[in-house]
Amino acid sequence: MRNLILFIVTVVITLLFLDVFLKGVKITPPILKYYQSEYGSLNRPNINYFKSTQGLYIGKTNYDGRFRESYPKRKRDKKTLRILLVGDSFVEGIDVFSRDHFAQYMEDTLRKVLNTDVEILNFGRGNCILHASSYYFINYLEKEYDADLVLYFTEFRDILPVASYPSTSYKLDEAGTNLVADFSWQKSAEYSLHCKLSSIPLLKYYEDIAVCRLGYRAWSGIQTRGFLQLTLGKFYGTMATPDYTYSKYDVPVSELSKKIYDSVMTYNKGQVVFVVRNLPVDATVVKEYFQEKHYPFIDLNEALDKEIIRGTNVNAYYFKATQSYGGHWNHAGHKSIGYFLARKVSDHIKEYNTPNYSHE
Repeated sequence: MRNLILFIVTVVITLLFLDVFLKGVKITPPILKYYQSEYGSLNRPNINYFKSTQGLYIGKTNYDGRFRESYPKRKRDKKTLRILLVGDSFVEGIDVFSRDHFAQYMEDTLRKVLNTDVEILNFGRGNCILHASSYYFINYLEKEYDADLVLYFTEFRDILPVASYPSTSYKLDEAGTNLVADFSWQKSAEYSLHCKLSSIPLLKYYEDIAVCRLGYRAWSGIQTRGFLQLTLGKFYGTMATPDYTYSKYDVPVSELSKKIYDSVMTYNKGQVVFVVRNLPVDATVVKEYFQEKHYPFIDLNEALDKEIIRGTNVNAYYFKATQSYGGHWNHAGHKSIGYFLARKVSDHIKEYNTPNYSHE
């Protein structure tokens, strides 16, 4: 019995020292996501975070889990132009420093061109596409935040009838006519395990334990990159160059996606402009639907020729530091997209319905 107690005490002390060490050297960043009962998976507020998968990000989330900035929910005055960015990890943009994010280039450019103060709020969430991001937008962002313009990023995955993301999303009712909330994420094995662990007093804050963070990141890496690629890295072999041949799928826009697009366009505090991303699948049918409905949209094909920045030979997806083709824009890609979107917004700002922004 004495040896057993000594063993347990030794293990506990070792784990405590290991936890302090891992947190002190910042090898393991905090777990980014947490579960909120109404909306599901959201970014944690007020945490220091770093990421080094493709590019490098070091920074923090703000009071509402956003990256890059910490603007308040309400505007100061009508002379300030406020833009909300809604979308997935391309909008979140944590493969580059905040100063290199496309929103920063937009802000700086629009301030000069429009001669006014500009606030761009980043509501991007990794892998969160239309079905889930729209629920959060309509039921939270629209009610809580002032905005003059919303740039809503969309792509081919958004037109499919089903999308899996651990957040409350929209689905059609049994009659197929109305949008209703889908809380099926609460039945997932991961959420069930989270609830069980959180209910145990000694493990209530397990997500703050460095060893748990390390285990979570290892499991996430295995799921996305595979065990051998994660553990052996460059010794596993060179990363294959992705095939950026444009694909065009003759898949119609689902009725669910149509109703979500229509609902987003009823936003009554400002103007919504969709931004269509086309790689690796050209979102032709999405653009055709917007044209049919006369919805304003910006086609990123005007800035990018597949993966190449137009007018250059620079690949917007290649990260020199890691010598890898990431799934996101690199520094040059963010810069190009930032200037492009700023030009589009400044050219058409007087056409937008922005009652709370003074153009003069």
